[in-house]
Amino acid sequence: MEHNKLPPNDGSSSRATLEKKMSSAAALIYTRNRAHLADNIVLAHQKLLISRTHLTTLLRFGDNLAYIQAQLTAYATFVARYAQTHPGEVLFALLCMVCIATVPVILPAAGFASTGPVAGTLAAIWQSAISVVAAGSPFAIVQSAAMGGVAGTVITGVGAAGLFGLAAKKVGEWGRERWGKKDEKEGKNEKEE
Repeated sequence: MEHNKLPPNDGSSSRATLEKKMSSAAALIYTRNRAHLADNIVLAHQKLLISRTHLTTLLRFGDNLAYIQAQLTAYATFVARYAQTHPGEVLFALLCMVCIATVPVILPAAGFASTGPVAGTLAAIWQSAISVVAAGSPFAIVQSAAMGGVAGTVITGVGAAGLFGLAAKKVGEWGRERWGKKDEKEGKNEKEE
């Protein structure tokens, strides 16, 4: 007997039972495949929707990046022009910002810590070069600033006061440009009358 052929129909119930089992198995396979196919279609549709959402989000993000890039370019152009026309003010502002950043950023980067110079850093090399640190020396002042002493407060305060003073000056100039001309015109009108 070959494996692919059914036994001859001799009227026995075994052939009918076998055919019934085969047809129900085929129906089950068909149903499972159809359900699996339907699931795959649903998943593909969901992925397409997700992809469309991601694409829309990416396009919006790209538009935002283009806008940000344009704004940064415009700002950089403004700063460059301002620096060319007002070099003293820009230099002063940069020095003030360096003063403000000295204690929390620059001193730790150079190796000045709240517990003392960090081994293998610029601070340690400087200290080993002078061997004995005298009170009031530049090294002592810088280390005191890093340790949270008065020097750190003074350095940061000087930077902040400088920036505040520069900002107040610019606000005053802006106010004179905006409202000062009106006062001058009104003053001239009063004198003419």
